[in-house]
This record gives sequence, C-alpha cells and structure tokens, in this order.
Amino acid sequence: MAWEEPFGPVLPIIRIHKEEDFVSIANHSEYGLQANIFTKDIQKAREVATKLDVGSVQMNAKTERGPDHFPFIGAKNSGLGSQGIRRSIESMTRDKLFILNL
Repeated sequence: MAWEEPFGPVLPIIRIHKEEDFVSIANHSEYGLQANIFTKDIQKAREVATKLDVGSVQMNAKTERGPDHFPFIGAKNSGLGSQGIRRSIESMTRDKLFILNL
C-alpha cells in the first residue's frame, strides 16, 4: 500500500520508530510528489526533509498545493520539473538582452 496508488480514498498510516526506516520507505516509491512530516521537532523535520526524494515537504499539515506563487514540484515519476504561474511563464518565454548605446 505504501508504494502503489490505491483505487479510492485511502490514507495509509505507517508508524516508524527509526528515521532511516522512514526515509527508506518513502524513497522506495517510484513517485515523489509530496511528503508530510508530523513532529514537534522543527530541526529534525528539516533534516529528514533534505533526505526525502520528493518535490515538496509539509510539516504538521495536510497535503495541498499551496498558494499559486509557490512552485508545484514533482520528483521521480510524479512529474517533470515544476509548475506554477511563474514557472509556466518562464518555460514559455525566453530572456533577451537588449543594449542601447546612445
């Protein structure tokens, strides 16, 4: 259940006692859209977040996209690159330098 997309609204909850087990289980998936960490220890959450192969990590919050100015990033088979208003404009436009000597 932790590595396959179930048919229907299912929320698997896996109690983990060792940090390395959590990271191993989470990174084993071929997908990497978002992860959620529930803890009171902000420093530990940041450390674990850097080890997760996902596009975004939320601490003590449910999974959601977030404000439009935040990029929507997927990793592995959960997407290529990032999405969002700014990222979309950047991917559809090209910078050009114009120098005017008067």
